[in-house]
Amino acid sequence: MSDEEGVLARVVHEITDYVGAGLSVHLVGPRGSGRSELCALVADRLEDDGLPVLHVGGHRAWQIEPFAALTAAGIGGATPAGARRTIGEMTAALNKQVENGTVLVIDDADVLDTYSVGALRNIHRQRRLLAVTSSRHQHPVAENTLMLGIAPSVQVRTPTLEVDEVHEECRSILGGPVEAGSLARITMVTGGLLGLVRAIATIGPRAGVLEQLDGLWRLPRRTGWAPELASAVEPLVAGLDQEAWDAATALAVTGPVPLDEAEKIIERRVLDALFAHGLARHSEDGPGSGVVGLYPPIIGDYLIAEGSAFGLVIARNHLATEQRLLDYATHRPRGADAALLHQRSLRQMADTVTRARSRWTEMPSAETALPLLMALRNTAAPRDQIEELERRTPLADRQESAWLLAWFASWKAIELGDLDAAKEVLDRGLERLPGFAATLEGARAHLQFQTEYVPELPTVEPSPRDEVGTEVLGVVAAERLLAAGAVEQARNLLEGQQPQKPYPAGVHAFLTGLADVLGGDVDRGIDSARDHLEAANQGDSAELILIHSYLSVLGLSIAGRLTEASQVAFRTLSSSSVAAHRDLAHTGILTLGAEIAMAQGRPEYARSLASQIGGAKVPLGPWPGMVAGIMAPSSGQMPSLKELCELVGQRLDAGYITGGVFLAVEAVERGANENKHIARAAALAAETESPLLQGMGAYAATTASGDTDGLREAIVTLADAGALVFVTRAAISLAILQREAGDLAAAAETLDMAWERSEISGSRAGMFGRAVTHIGLSGRESEVLRLLPDGPTTASLAADLEMSTRTVETHLHNISRKTGVSGREDLTRVASTWLRPIPNGDYSAGVRHFTSGS
Repeated sequence: MSDEEGVLARVVHEITDYVGAGLSVHLVGPRGSGRSELCALVADRLEDDGLPVLHVGGHRAWQIEPFAALTAAGIGGATPAGARRTIGEMTAALNKQVENGTVLVIDDADVLDTYSVGALRNIHRQRRLLAVTSSRHQHPVAENTLMLGIAPSVQVRTPTLEVDEVHEECRSILGGPVEAGSLARITMVTGGLLGLVRAIATIGPRAGVLEQLDGLWRLPRRTGWAPELASAVEPLVAGLDQEAWDAATALAVTGPVPLDEAEKIIERRVLDALFAHGLARHSEDGPGSGVVGLYPPIIGDYLIAEGSAFGLVIARNHLATEQRLLDYATHRPRGADAALLHQRSLRQMADTVTRARSRWTEMPSAETALPLLMALRNTAAPRDQIEELERRTPLADRQESAWLLAWFASWKAIELGDLDAAKEVLDRGLERLPGFAATLEGARAHLQFQTEYVPELPTVEPSPRDEVGTEVLGVVAAERLLAAGAVEQARNLLEGQQPQKPYPAGVHAFLTGLADVLGGDVDRGIDSARDHLEAANQGDSAELILIHSYLSVLGLSIAGRLTEASQVAFRTLSSSSVAAHRDLAHTGILTLGAEIAMAQGRPEYARSLASQIGGAKVPLGPWPGMVAGIMAPSSGQMPSLKELCELVGQRLDAGYITGGVFLAVEAVERGANENKHIARAAALAAETESPLLQGMGAYAATTASGDTDGLREAIVTLADAGALVFVTRAAISLAILQREAGDLAAAAETLDMAWERSEISGSRAGMFGRAVTHIGLSGRESEVLRLLPDGPTTASLAADLEMSTRTVETHLHNISRKTGVSGREDLTRVASTWLRPIPNGDYSAGVRHFTSGS
């Protein structure tokens, strides 16, 4: 793989593999997807492999010129003025050109002139050609296209970049990381098309679309569009007739709509033309008939600014009579579908703000203010709008007023990081609304639990009018128990509660699921979190979406289901409904997401997530992963081991035993040995009612003391608790202890078993980085090891690495000596499993664990 291939390397490899197997390849994709670049990269790779390549390119302007494409490729030679090559002459010239196994690489094959198509198909009938052709999607397929004339063949689609690939491309252009929410928006608005991603990354900083703040590139909240981007979008809509131009503009304004609604806005034949042109997509990831929208969504931004005036009128007339809004957030779309539904979500959120503001303006009250407050937070409204809402909303001696004050206090404490201001709001509320003291004091205790320490349970007795106060106090009582690891007591308490208010009910469900995870029933906790996450996505509370998503990611990662956990994290971080929130669950998702990415061997994406955790207004929270300070401190330096152990002690002093035990495991894996805070965490874990915490505490204690027998027992406890990720991590620690004791063969067997039993985790080479670091291969030894799975002989290895055969044999001997693995076959096996090197990976303790759940 060459550096130039970058995010396209996988597809280049796929295409060249097919060609190597004797199959032609039809590469299909829209404009801006990298088709031409892929053709060039494939040609370079084939030539590097020693195959002759003939480049041919189609061009719409040449379609009426006979043999234009072949002549431009140098076939047939010069012709006398006014003369034309005959079909026989061009066929003979082409036949001579493609002798000796030449591979044809034909870009824009869908716009080849028909004479060139005929000559190529005629040669193919005589003797099979091997070709790589590219074209746009053709619906319906033309009869005279070259894409039907060369067989046997396979179709390969140009890649739709995932978020980590978009980050890789953006970072290479911008020279720095992109904030995760902005990264998700770039992925969605471009539909993952390489050309558009590059356009935004290249033009964005100069056009004000991208701004750098605190070392991170961000999309300003006001817009993701600038007129300077028009030249990148115009090729996508080139060739539309006036009716299609009007229709596309109307669809841009209305946003993705259900199919039956699209047919009310646009005539069926015109809609079909947009589909045929590749500009309209139909996603079936919503209820009913799915939605129809423009793809990629950035086309909509362009048309709203530059499109048809008549199309704008069509859209306005439709919106005046049809305001149905649908929610597709519970589904899990990818690629083009995700882009369409993301765009739909943005429109819905803006509509929600408009409606809520209208109701509040007509009748300012606590009842109308709270929906507006939620909507403003969901859309990242400026601070002054929320402060105006607080200032101008009259309070009455009613439950709703006390509940509204609790939400204003939460906004100040969590999103602004101003706990004193939050307490002032609650103090003033107690003076004005003494009959609802339980709601206000319960809210104070809940905020203290989230941001400071585990508080005492308020002794206030709820009045008969204060039903919400009873629910909030119940939440505080349960979270205090779970923070201490009193799982069974918490379960008994939660089973006796039935909160009705959405937020207390949502937190009650979160705590119930967390009790399952800590209690050793991880799968039940995961299922509960997923069910409640789907329900939360249908509501309007970003806080509930975040806490249930956090629990899903935590449970899935503990269970070792890393791929699923990563997908949940990404969907949440890219969701329009939660992108504006920077609360503790958001920090936890970023932390756990970065840990998962590192375990999967994606260090750059992990760093992208971790680099923004330092932007959290509240640096510490109660649950695992909610510790921003060790991830991206303002100094840019990772905390020392001593500082990390002190943080364990601080968490325990604050009453957060659950979070402290997770952090103690982190410290031990980074090298903490005998330490009073680690010992205290282990002792407290042993006294809990949580099999998971008991196993983790035993893992930390035995690893710190070097007790291999005790560590084996801890691994059994963790396995019984369903904590596969910690079983794997503990096994890696066991192997390191075995190596330190000089038993390298046993350590290799332990790592073999850990790798095999962690198959459910999918990509997981990064998780074994501590073992790779401990083995300590040299750079040249790593190069030899990297090539082993491809099966070269020692002689070919020596040639590839420009070494002598003797030197290669010496390196292989040293690798065997360091790893405890002997024999070429076994070395090859471990080179493709737990000893596999990670590109751009850094396995040093300070980097490998900079994202660990804590």
